[in-house]
Amino acid sequence: MSVVRIAGIDVPVSDRNGEWLPDTSLVLTPTTIRNLQKILHPLRAGIPILLVGDAGVGKNALVYYINALRRHPTIRYSFNEDTLPEDMVGAYRVDPMHSFIWSDGPLTRAIRTGAVFVADEMNLAPPEVLKRFLSVFAEANIQLLEGDSTTLQAADGFHFIATQNPAEGFEGRKNLPREIQKYFATIYVDPYPDDEIIQILAGTHPAVDAELIRAVVAINTKIENAILKREIGTRDLERYHFNLRNMNRLCFRLAAAPTAVARQRELYDIYVHPFRQAEDKKFVQELIHSVISDKHAETEVKIAVANDSMKVGHAVLIPGSGKTEKEAIDTALQSFPPVVSRLPFLASIGRAIEMRENILLESDADVEPEEYVEFFARLMGAKLTVIHLSKGMHTSDILGGLKPVRERELAWVDGPITRAVRNGDYLLIRGLEAAGPELVEKLNMLLDDAKALLLPPEAGEKDPLILKEKAVIFALKVFRNTKSTPTISRAFRNRFSSIIVPAITDSESLEEIVLVALGAGEEDAPMRELASRMVQFHLKIRTLAEKREIGSGNIQPYAYGLTNLHRWADLLSSTLAALETGKDLHESIVRSAGISYLNEISDPNEREKAYQILERLLASMPLDEVAADVSALKKKPLIKQNKFGKRIDWNPEDHFREANTGRAKRKVSGNDLKKGININTPETGGGTKEGQDAWYGEDTQGNRGQGPVGSGGGGWGYRTEELYQEFLKKRRALWEYNLGVSLKDFHEIFGPEIERVVIDFDRLLDPRSDIHRRYQSHGSRVDGRRYLAYISGKGDGRVFDKTTVTLERDRLKGVEIIFAMNKGRRIFNFEYSIATLVSILSSSIILSNHRVPVGVVGYSDLTNGKKDIDLSWFKNLEEEYTTQTEEHLFDGLSRDWHGDTISESEILIPLADSFSPAATTKIMVMLSDFRGARAKMKPEDTASSREGIDLKNTIEQLARRDIHFLGVGLGPKSLADYFFPEYLSVSGENYSNLPVLLSNKISEIIHRHHRS
Repeated sequence: MSVVRIAGIDVPVSDRNGEWLPDTSLVLTPTTIRNLQKILHPLRAGIPILLVGDAGVGKNALVYYINALRRHPTIRYSFNEDTLPEDMVGAYRVDPMHSFIWSDGPLTRAIRTGAVFVADEMNLAPPEVLKRFLSVFAEANIQLLEGDSTTLQAADGFHFIATQNPAEGFEGRKNLPREIQKYFATIYVDPYPDDEIIQILAGTHPAVDAELIRAVVAINTKIENAILKREIGTRDLERYHFNLRNMNRLCFRLAAAPTAVARQRELYDIYVHPFRQAEDKKFVQELIHSVISDKHAETEVKIAVANDSMKVGHAVLIPGSGKTEKEAIDTALQSFPPVVSRLPFLASIGRAIEMRENILLESDADVEPEEYVEFFARLMGAKLTVIHLSKGMHTSDILGGLKPVRERELAWVDGPITRAVRNGDYLLIRGLEAAGPELVEKLNMLLDDAKALLLPPEAGEKDPLILKEKAVIFALKVFRNTKSTPTISRAFRNRFSSIIVPAITDSESLEEIVLVALGAGEEDAPMRELASRMVQFHLKIRTLAEKREIGSGNIQPYAYGLTNLHRWADLLSSTLAALETGKDLHESIVRSAGISYLNEISDPNEREKAYQILERLLASMPLDEVAADVSALKKKPLIKQNKFGKRIDWNPEDHFREANTGRAKRKVSGNDLKKGININTPETGGGTKEGQDAWYGEDTQGNRGQGPVGSGGGGWGYRTEELYQEFLKKRRALWEYNLGVSLKDFHEIFGPEIERVVIDFDRLLDPRSDIHRRYQSHGSRVDGRRYLAYISGKGDGRVFDKTTVTLERDRLKGVEIIFAMNKGRRIFNFEYSIATLVSILSSSIILSNHRVPVGVVGYSDLTNGKKDIDLSWFKNLEEEYTTQTEEHLFDGLSRDWHGDTISESEILIPLADSFSPAATTKIMVMLSDFRGARAKMKPEDTASSREGIDLKNTIEQLARRDIHFLGVGLGPKSLADYFFPEYLSVSGENYSNLPVLLSNKISEIIHRHHRS
C-alpha cells in the first residue's frame, strides 16, 4: 500500500478517487504541523477524534487537507439542535416505480463505504440524540433501527471526526457529556500566533505586499483585543469576533486594490463598517491608522459604466442578465434611485458581491435593507429567492422533504434553499435572529469555504450541492436592543461580511426618493415642492416620536421610517390620475398621511397636533399648480435621465484626490487628575512653589505646566509618582474598607470578565430542547414505514411526521436565589472583594435575564457594638435588574466593609423567610470565611465550637424546608466544607476563578434540584 508523508508522519493512501472534496491548501507553519500531528496519531490508531477550537481556526480545513493528500473521501454533516437520528442513519424514499427504497444517511454511507465522517459542530445537537450513536463511537458499527434493524459494521477507512467551538465563551455551545466525550481523543486545535498568521497569509496571497500583511495582522489583533476589553462594541449587545477568516477575506480584496485609497476602503469595509455606533467606528479608524499612518479623505462614491461592466464606488460588477449595461442600470433604478445616502452602502455591498462573500445586512427595525438586495439582483439579472425564518421551523421546511405529488404518490420536493442553490439564485435569508441556532447553524457548510449543501437521505443524492459561481447569499438581521432579544452567535456572524445599513434621514435623499415614487423629475417645480413638504413632515413626526413628544404614554414609542414615507408617496401617486383641483389634492395628501402615519396615534390631542403640523406645511403650497402639473406628469417617463445621469460617470477614479490636512497639537492638562488636591511640595526648577494653583498652571506662565522645568512647567510630571504615593498614605484611612472605584471604572476594567461569565452562565441555563413527534395526514416529512402500512390497508392516513424541537423557556419558573455576603472587616480583601463583585454582578445579570428572582444582602455588625445585626439588602428578590439596580448593588458591595463579623446561624432563618411563597426551588449562596464572631486559630476548633455547631444544625434544619445551600469559603482558613453539603473554597491561588466556579455550581444545583 502506498503512503504519503504528512507533517512527518506516513499515512496510507486510499485507492478511491472521484468523490467530492473541497479545494484546501495549508501553509505548513509550526502550529499547523503540530495540529496535523495531533490529529494523525489517533487517526492512524482508529480512535474517534473530537477537534475543539475557536471559530475560523481551521478545524475542517485540517481534516480536508489530510484527506485530500491521502485521496480519502470525506462526508461532512452540520449538526444543530433539531438533528434527529434518521438524519444521520437514513430514511425511506420513493423510486421511479413508486415503491419505497432505503436511502443511507450520511453517517451510514460513511460506515458502509469506509469514508471519513465529519460531524461539524456536534455539540449543538441534543446529547439525547447523540447517544443514539454510542455504538459508532465505541464499536464502529450501527444498528439500522430506522431501516431493517440490521447491524452494519464499519468498512476499512471509516473514521468519525467531530468538531466544535469551545463551550466557554461561545453562545449555544455545550460541553459533550462525559459518557460521549470519553470515547474520543479530544484535541484542542491551537490558534496561530501573529507571526505564523503572517506566514499563512503571505503564502496564500503572494500578490499582497508583505509589509501590508503584517499591518493587517497587527490591526486585527488590536481590534480583537479592544473587543475583549470591551472598549468597542459594548453598546451594540452583539458578539463580535475578528480572526483568520476576516484577514483572509481582506487579503483577497487587497490583492486587487492598487492604491492607498483603495486599500483604506477595503480595511474600512472589513473592520469599520460592521460596527453600529459612531464612536466605535471612530475608535477602529484611529486604531487602523495607528498601524497604517497615512489617512485619506473619504471620496465621493460614483456609479460608472464601462464597456462590459459597471462600477459602484470601488466595486466592479458585470451584469449577467443579457441586457445592455444601460438597460440593466435603468431596470435596477426604476424603484431604487441611487440617492446620496445610499451610495456608500451600495459600494460596500457591491464589493462584497464582487468577491463572492456572504453578506449580512444589519439595521434598525424601521430600515429596509432588503431593497439593497433587490437592487443588486435586478442589476445583475439574478433571480432572488427570499426565505423568512422563524422559531419552530424544521430543517426540512427549508431544505425539502418527501411530499405528495399525486394521489398516494410521494416524491422528494426541494425546499427553497435547496432550489436556490441548485438554480444559482441570489438567496436572501430573513429573520436570521428569530430562527435560533437549531436552524441557522445547519447552513455552516454552505457559508464556509466548502460552499456546499448536503441534503437529507430521502433526497437520494449522496454528493453535496455546490453553490454556483455567481450565486450570493444575503442575510438580514435587526439590531439587538435588549439582552433578552435573541441574536446570532459570533461564530456564525464571522462567516459573513457585515454591513450596517442606517436609516435615511437627509432631506436631499428623501426628496429624491419621493419624486421617483410620484413619477416626477427635477424640472417639475410644483411636484418638487410637494416632495419637500412631505419630507419635512416625515422628519418632523419622526423627531417628535423619538423625543416622546408623541407617544409619551406608550410603553413602546412610535417609530416612523422609510416604509411610512414610501407608503404615503405610493398612496398619493395612485390617486394622482383622478385629481382635478387643489382641494382634491389636499384631501388626498391628508388622507394618505393618516393611513401612513397619523391614524396609529392613540392620544387624540397628539393626533390633532400632528395633523396641525401637516396643515401648516401645506398652507403655503400652490396646490392648484401641483394638481395642474399632474396631467403633464402622465406623459413623462418615470425615471429622468438628467436626474440620475449625474451619478453615472465613465471614470470615477479621476475624482479621487488625496487629503491635504494639517495636524493640530494636543495640549495636555492635568485638571482631570489633579483638580482639588492640595499637597505642599518643594519648589520646582521654575522657582514656583507648587500648591493648588499649580494643578491649573496659573502660576506657570500660562503654559498649563508644559515645557521645561526652568520655564515654570513640567513640575507635575517630575514628581508624579512620589506625590501619588504620599497622597495614598494620607488618605488610606478613609478608603481602607472600601474598594475605592466607581461603577464606570469597574466596568472598564472588569467588563470583559463579566461578559465572559455571563456568556458561560447563560449557556449553562439554556432552555432544554425537547423533541416532539406528531403524525398527521399533511406535513413536512413522510414516515416510510407508516406509509407502507397505510397503502397495505394496515394503518391510518397519518403518515407525515411533523417533528418539532421546543425549548422549555419557563422551566426555571419557581427558582429563587439569595446571595448573602459577609461584609465584616475581617473578610475584606481587595482581590476577594473584586472576585465577589464580578461573581454576583454577572450572576444577577444572567439570572434576571432568565426571569429568576435574585436577592443580594450583606450582613455584619456595622456599629461594632455587639448588640445588633445589620442586614442590608442591595437588591430585593422582587426587583427587576435595571441600571439603577446595578448601581445600588455595586455601591452596597463595594463600600462599608468596616463592620464586625457575626455568627451566621443567627441570620439564616430571617433570610430563609425572605423567599416568596411561589418559590419551589430556594437556593441560598453564602460568601464568608464562616469563622463566626470569635474565630479560632484552628479550623477544627471553630467547627466544634458552639457557633459552629449552631450553624451546622441551622443549615440542616432549613434543608428540611427544601432550601439548598451553597457555601463559598473565602480565605485560606475556609470552613465551608465543614458546614455545607455544597461548597466552594476560594483562596489566594484561585480567587480569580470564583466567577466561573460560582456560575457552574449554581447551574449544577438548579439542574439537580429544580423541576419545572
